[in-house]
Amino acid sequence: MKLVSLTFMSILMNLVLIQNSTFAAKDLSRHGKLSFTVQVNHINSPLENATVEVFIQGKMVSQGQSSALGLARLEVANYLHEPVNIRVTHAGFIGKELQGVYLVNNRSYPFALIQGEGLEIVSIENEIEKIQEKSDEKKQELEEERRKNEAERKANEERAKKAGEETRNKEAMIQDKAKESANALEAQKKAREMEIREREAAEKKRQEDLKNLEKQQERQRADEAAAAAKQQAEKDAKKKADQAKKQGKKEEKAAKAKLKEEKKAKKASDKAKKEALKAEKAAKKELKREEAYAKSVNKLGKKQGKIDKSRASIKRDQEKLDKEIEKGKIKVEDANAKQAKINSQQAELDLKQSKLEQETAKLKKKYSKK
Repeated sequence: MKLVSLTFMSILMNLVLIQNSTFAAKDLSRHGKLSFTVQVNHINSPLENATVEVFIQGKMVSQGQSSALGLARLEVANYLHEPVNIRVTHAGFIGKELQGVYLVNNRSYPFALIQGEGLEIVSIENEIEKIQEKSDEKKQELEEERRKNEAERKANEERAKKAGEETRNKEAMIQDKAKESANALEAQKKAREMEIREREAAEKKRQEDLKNLEKQQERQRADEAAAAAKQQAEKDAKKKADQAKKQGKKEEKAAKAKLKEEKKAKKASDKAKKEALKAEKAAKKELKREEAYAKSVNKLGKKQGKIDKSRASIKRDQEKLDKEIEKGKIKVEDANAKQAKINSQQAELDLKQSKLEQETAKLKKKYSKK
């Protein structure tokens, strides 16, 4: 993309370079190594790490980088006073190329860059004979053009200043949102921790209640069996005493009746024994099911621990990013990229958390049906 425009700085530079070219044209017999300086700035502030290149007939003859002061010192070996092109570029800024420059030894050439993309081409009309014949009227026209472009430059600076303020406001909004997200994540973490503690306490109480219930039921079954045996024994003793009073056939009949009752009692006792064994087997099955449930709960707890550990790591990344943003040690685009990565990781953990909660609910539902 090539933008062809003439700012005040370009016109002023052109006028100086044309006058310098006139001087150089008067002494074309001299040639050799030539040194000069390129000064690069952005909104009247030095611009560091700008690339400065010098071309003669499409071939690069010198190259350098601007310092922290915005200065780049360059040399051209065996300079024959031919016109050169000076190109200044920097990432994130519109490059500028000045074409048709006759270099002067130890001369300083100023360049002002603005943010954007592309390359701006400024061509110099180097008609030396015509320049020598320019009248005062032409100079006045150039002065008028200079004033117009000065106004344009000031307007551009004002727009750049406004854009800077908008950028700072956006950065402040990003910092506020990041802090708000961090606070929300901390609250969610505390809520999850509280829920885990409550769930663990409830599980512990449930296990204790089941153990107490099992002991109570065992005691109840033992008491009931003892009472039944005692009642039966008392009944048999009373019946035996009555039969002892009878004589003859009554005694024989009583003995047969007793034998029959004893068989019946043995049958009842065997049945009670089977029922007791059945109840014991059911209790063991219930205990096994509870152990399986506790094991599943433990697995879910480990998964929750992994999620919490990942959230803690992400929280540290968020805090580190917030500090970098707060201290202004990171570019906005880098901050946005890191924040997007953190948000993506949070979303992935939220999905895992949701799946874990679904598994927990499913396990509880399965347990409640049995």
